Amino acid sequence: MKTDEDLIDAIDALPGDLRRIAEVAGVEAAVKIARAFRGTFLYVPGLDEMMRRLRDAIIKADYDGGTSARKLAQKYGLTERHIWRILNSPSSDIPEEVLNLLKDGG
Repeated sequence: MKTDEDLIDAIDALPGDLRRIAEVAGVEAAVKIARAFRGTFLYVPGLDEMMRRLRDAIIKADYDGGTSARKLAQKYGLTERHIWRILNSPSSDIPEEVLNLLKDGG
C-alpha cells in the first residue's frame, strides 16, 4: 500500500507543470496528460467566461422564479439594464454536468 510519503516522492519526481497537475489531479492524471500532450505547449484558460455564463444562467432562473430585475441587479452588483441584456440573451449552451461542476467548485 502506498503511503503519503510515496505519493509526495512521486509528485516531486515529476518535472515542471506536471508536478502542479499531479498536486491537483493526482499522479496518474498527470502521467496521462504528459502522454497525451507530450511536447505540446498546452494553455489552460481560466474559467472567467464560464463563470459569467453560469451567473447569467442563475440570473435567468431567478428571474423565472419571480425575482425582479431590480433585485437581481442589487444582488449581483450589476445595473438593471445589464440584467435585462442578460435576460434577453440566448440561453447558455453549457452542458448541465459542467454547470454543476462550476457550481460545486467555482
